[in-house]
Amino acid sequence: MEITFDISEDELPVFLAEADEHLQVLDDSLIRLEREDADAELVQTVFRSAHTIKGMSGMIGHKRMTALTHALETVLDGVRKNSIQITKPMINICLEAVDHLRLLRDEIITAQTCDLNIDEMVKSLKDFIEGTKHEPSQPVPDNGHEKNTARAVPENGNQSGQNVEPVNSNGSVAGQGSKAVQIQAKIDANGMASAARAFQLMMALQDMGDIQSMSPSQAQIETSSAVSDFSAVVATAQPLEKIRAALMTISGVDEISIDGKVILSNGSIAAEVEPAQQKQSIAPEKKPALPTKLSGLANERRAATPFGRRSADMTIRTNVERIDNLMNLVGEMITDRNHLKQLHSRLKRINGTYDQIFETITHLGRITDQLQEEVMHIRMLPVSSSFGKFPRMVRDMAEKVGKKIDLVIRGEDTEMDRSMLEEINDPLIHLVRNSVDHGIELPEVRLAAGKPERGTLTLTARHEQGRVILTVEDDGGGIDGEKLRKNAIQKGLITAEEAASLTEEQSIDLMFMAGLSTAQKVTDISGRGVGLDIVNTNIQHVNGSIQVETKLGKGTRFQIILPLTLAVVPALLVSICHSTFAIPLVMITETLRLEKNDIVYVNRKPVTRLREKILSLLYLSDIFNLPESRDEKKYTFAVVVQSGKQRIGLIIDSLLGEEDVVVKPLGAFIGDVAGISSAAILGDGQVALIVDVFGLFKLAGI
Repeated sequence: MEITFDISEDELPVFLAEADEHLQVLDDSLIRLEREDADAELVQTVFRSAHTIKGMSGMIGHKRMTALTHALETVLDGVRKNSIQITKPMINICLEAVDHLRLLRDEIITAQTCDLNIDEMVKSLKDFIEGTKHEPSQPVPDNGHEKNTARAVPENGNQSGQNVEPVNSNGSVAGQGSKAVQIQAKIDANGMASAARAFQLMMALQDMGDIQSMSPSQAQIETSSAVSDFSAVVATAQPLEKIRAALMTISGVDEISIDGKVILSNGSIAAEVEPAQQKQSIAPEKKPALPTKLSGLANERRAATPFGRRSADMTIRTNVERIDNLMNLVGEMITDRNHLKQLHSRLKRINGTYDQIFETITHLGRITDQLQEEVMHIRMLPVSSSFGKFPRMVRDMAEKVGKKIDLVIRGEDTEMDRSMLEEINDPLIHLVRNSVDHGIELPEVRLAAGKPERGTLTLTARHEQGRVILTVEDDGGGIDGEKLRKNAIQKGLITAEEAASLTEEQSIDLMFMAGLSTAQKVTDISGRGVGLDIVNTNIQHVNGSIQVETKLGKGTRFQIILPLTLAVVPALLVSICHSTFAIPLVMITETLRLEKNDIVYVNRKPVTRLREKILSLLYLSDIFNLPESRDEKKYTFAVVVQSGKQRIGLIIDSLLGEEDVVVKPLGAFIGDVAGISSAAILGDGQVALIVDVFGLFKLAGI
């Protein structure tokens, strides 16, 4: 059924971003409440997110979302008031409600009612509350943080300005010496989401104390009607400086005054003025300047988003296609820069008096590098956007298979290209599921082995030498290479003779073969022989590699090595039979110069000795059917590339140097070419083919 909401196209992206953030906060905080000791501040965080979602959905007229969030908020309010215990059933039902809210959030995009029985979920939450009324409550320990309430605000209240002792909704006194403070604000009623500004003001004041009266009321604000004037009386023991700082972070408000003193006028910080009755004084005193602490508040206000989220940096929202177009233009500049460098080198050989040209080229190169770096940063996203889903996922999967697992996340602020993040999402999910189902043992097995009952799964991200390193590590039982060999033989993936010749490392790599699984039974998590082969394929698709380290009884670590981006690739240019090829630097470990007698043949395949180990060689001229006369050369070059723990030397004619190349797809007309992933236009206008290293490993049968 079609459904309409009171929200414009401009407001929609902001609403969805804010809703997603609060839903993620609910997920993360509920799981933390289950794992950690109850914390008053954490409980308040969960409640505030639910309360904010309720207000936001009410403003746009999403009645089903509002009703469900109200029921969820009631449960969380019970936890906050110490009338409901934090138990696994309580966490389960709250997480189920969050899942429902995500589906309701999608209704705003599709404008279609989803097939969800919200009344049933609301009833389940209400029944849960009723079932806890006769159970003894578990108090939430007070760790020194002030507890605030976010109850419905009365229409009228104490406005006398005298000292009061307001009573919070949980029955506690707000604090000795509290006084009533008068707040007034003017909002641009024609601006975007003026009701949201009023809602934001209300939430900020609820953090300060207990609202005695407010106009418009909370119910009126949640109808999403336009708001131009806002006033409230709040009973608080907080200093005026703290109230002022909280209000000044709210954007979209034209004027704010506290007890008649204007602190914001026409959207700008105003000098302090006395209340109206004091302005009539015959000899007004000189007014003190605003405290230095307020000097940065204007920037804080501009950085605030319409629904109250503050970010460290000012941000803009733009279409992804525009960023991609900008990146393409930068790519053209890089190509021209490389061309200018080559032209300068040729001119310098003819005449050495081209210093001014050199200076111009150097300056252009510096500007291009800086522009490229800035555009790359625009395309970057922190891996937390991908890691954020795993606490909930691990918790649910562990419960399903009867295991106890703690998830540790490190380096979630590490940034990588958004396109890379999208490509790596599925491999990470597969690896996490594999660790939960296969890696970490059941509690009784861990105890019998002298391990802690709870297993640990660690996700890590970091930058290293111009690459992104992601690791998925568990302290489980490790991987049995012998078991993998037997399974591969039983399923006909390899012969017994081939299995006998495999090293332990090669045996572990069998797990990436399609159709191989060591699961004892098929579950909805794993066991069907799919997953890790997809992981390897997807990682190779983005010019990355995966390495496995495992030890029986100790655990397993998967390490994914990725380039920072797919748009511009640092590459080594090489020559093969007068043709130029580019090999991604992220795949290269070293280069070698080989004498003719350094290359020997074993089973008709060329190899060489590198630091007491045998290195297989591959002539790229043979792979690409290029004519070459090997007998005429005294020596040749080899580029050593690595995939996982496998290495191979690519035989080439000469090394041309390193260059940042702009990746261009081959196009549907050319299609897939074995051993070639894409192309690049060099500075001299030539087209260089970019080598597909993983494809070469397959062609070589390694």
